[in-house]
Amino acid sequence: MHLDYHTLLAAFFLSGCGLASAFLVSWLVSRKERFLVIWTFGVLLMALGALVYGWYAKTMSPVIGAAGYTALLTGLAFVFGAACEFRTGILPWRRVAAFAIVPSIAMAVPMLAGQNGISMILLNLAAPVILFMTAREHWLGRAEARAAMALLTGLYIVTGLSFVPCALLLLQAGEWRLPQAPSNWAEDVNLGICLITLAGIGALSLALNQARLARGHKRDAETDALTGLLNRRALLDHIAHGAEGPASLIIFDIDRFKAINDVHGHPAGDEVLRTFGEILLLSGRSGLAARLGGEEFALLVPGASLVSAAMLADGVRMRLAKRHFSGNGCAFSSTVSAGVSQSDAAVSNFDTMLSDADNALYAAKRNGRNRIAVSSDSTEFLTQFRSPDGHRGPIDLVRLKTG
Repeated sequence: MHLDYHTLLAAFFLSGCGLASAFLVSWLVSRKERFLVIWTFGVLLMALGALVYGWYAKTMSPVIGAAGYTALLTGLAFVFGAACEFRTGILPWRRVAAFAIVPSIAMAVPMLAGQNGISMILLNLAAPVILFMTAREHWLGRAEARAAMALLTGLYIVTGLSFVPCALLLLQAGEWRLPQAPSNWAEDVNLGICLITLAGIGALSLALNQARLARGHKRDAETDALTGLLNRRALLDHIAHGAEGPASLIIFDIDRFKAINDVHGHPAGDEVLRTFGEILLLSGRSGLAARLGGEEFALLVPGASLVSAAMLADGVRMRLAKRHFSGNGCAFSSTVSAGVSQSDAAVSNFDTMLSDADNALYAAKRNGRNRIAVSSDSTEFLTQFRSPDGHRGPIDLVRLKTG
C-alpha cells in the first residue's frame, strides 16, 4: 500500500513533540542531566522542520524550504550535542554550531537561488554525516550499557542510511530545479524509518537516563558525602555479597579530633577528614576504604597478612602526620591511630574482626596515640614487622582474648 507522505510528516511532527515533552518532564524531575534539555530542543527543531517541509511541499516557496531544512539540520546538530554530553558530560558547542550552520548555509544558498534539487541532495548527504557522528558517540560510550548503547548506535546508523537513497535518486534524475517536492519510494521509506527509529531512540535514551539516575542514587546512598569513601552500610553490603578468603581489617581514628574542631573550627576539621579520606583511598587501592562515622575510618584489605596490613596502616599514619592544615589563623598538624585484625578464613564474621580491630585501636590510643596496634595471638608478629627505616616503629601487639 502506498504511504501517504503528508500523513507521515504529521505523524513525525506529533511523535517528535510528544517525545520532546517526555524528555523535558524527565529533566524537570531530576534537574541533573542537561543533555535531556538539549535533546528536547533537537527533537522539537526536527519536528518543526518536518512541519515546515510539509508546508514547503504545498507552496514550493524557497524561503519556507530553506527554513524547514535549517530547522531539521539544526535539530540533528543538537541531538549530536546531546549524545556528546551524555557520554562525556561536556557539550561541544563549536562542533554543534558547525554541524548546524555549515550544512544549513550550503543548503540554503541553492534553495534561495531556485536550485532546490541541489539543496535537497545536500540535505540528504549532510543528515547522514551528523547521524553517523551521533552513532559514533554512543558507540564510544558503550561501556556504560553495552546492549542498549549498541542498539542506539544501530538505530542512528539505520536512520542515517535511509537518507542516502533519496540523494542517489535525485542525483540520478539530474534535475536541479524541481517543480514539486520529490515523491518516490525512497522518500517514503526515509520518513517511515525516521518515524520508527525516533520512537526507539527516544525510549532507549530515556531508559539509559533512568538507569544512570538509579546508579547515581545507589552511589549517593553508599557514599560518604564529605570524603567520597564508602559509608558503613555500603562496606557491610560489600562484605556480605562479595568478600571471600582471608582478609585484614584496619580501623583508623583521628587523634583528638574534637579538639581540632573546638580550636580550629569545623571547616578545618572537615578538611582534615577530606585529606585523610584521600590518603586512605590512594594508599589502600587494593582494599575497600570506608568512613564508619565521625572521625573513624576502615580499610578492608583482602588477602593481606597482619604484617602487610600493619605496614599499610603505618604508611597511612606517616602520610597524615606530614600534612599541614590551618584554621582560625593557626597552622596545625594531625595524627591518626589504628587497630589491625585479621580473619584467616572467609570474612564471614565481620563483627568479630571489627571487635578485634577496635580493641587494638583502643590499645593504640592508651599507649600514646599516633601509633598502630595489631590484634594477634602470636608474638612472632613483632619479629616479622620492620618499618622502612629498619626499626619496628610505633607498633604494638594486643593479644586476642580467648575463652
